[in-house]
Amino acid sequence: MTPPQPKYDRKDIGSSAVRIPAAGMPDILDVATDPYAPTKTAKQVFIRGFQAWPQKGGPFPAVILLHEWWGLNSHFQDLAFRLAQHGYVALAIDQYSRFGGAVTSDVDAAAQLMGKVKISELMQDIGAACEYLNYQEYVKKNRFAALGFCMGGSHALSCACARRQLRAAVAFYGKVPLASLSTLHCPVLYHQAEHDDWITQEEVDALGTALATRNVPCEVHTYPGTSHAFFNDTRPDVYNADAAAEAWTRTLSFLDKYILADHLGVRPLPDSQRAR
Repeated sequence: MTPPQPKYDRKDIGSSAVRIPAAGMPDILDVATDPYAPTKTAKQVFIRGFQAWPQKGGPFPAVILLHEWWGLNSHFQDLAFRLAQHGYVALAIDQYSRFGGAVTSDVDAAAQLMGKVKISELMQDIGAACEYLNYQEYVKKNRFAALGFCMGGSHALSCACARRQLRAAVAFYGKVPLASLSTLHCPVLYHQAEHDDWITQEEVDALGTALATRNVPCEVHTYPGTSHAFFNDTRPDVYNADAAAEAWTRTLSFLDKYILADHLGVRPLPDSQRAR
């Protein structure tokens, strides 16, 4: 599978740190909208992030980028640039913003940080990020997808369950929110490591079955010989260059197919494309 050539040079990509108020008006189309949510959030809470975008030819669709349990480190800033070079506004959200925005390389510390994340608050934070993007002149309004890895892969799927206007969700080896799959309506691309001690085959199968039942497009790709986090090129113990390149090519193709669609409806994929 030949990877697509970047549409923009790195020198044509702008970038900046962002600081977004966590409290925002809820989207009336979102699932289980709470009209009192703005009053439940401290006014001093801000969501941190890093964004990258092409500085020529906009506006562009946007990708919400969700990091692994290590925090918003340089690996995810690099991914934001890579997405921007393909023609997207990439906003990497610091999912640890509410408790300091830490970055770590220690497994025990990462586990503690991940354990502090409250999904309900994070979904509100992602909603605030989408609202922020909708006010940027270089962003196409409500043309958003979620892309996450490991912990962020889990949260990308949760976002797809919670936000009806999401165009697509891509998850790299994330836990599947089994209790919420009935509210997942957007196309999903799931990248699965063959040898993963965190994700069970049963939950991945449940994802594909639940979406196939409702004719929601879902692609599941398993990469032979890989371990959890095979995409992360800063971790030589698990990185698999060939699988990472193949998964990235599929990711860009999937985003192009669904985030640029002119409608929110979905169509069933042929059986040969639904799960591999």
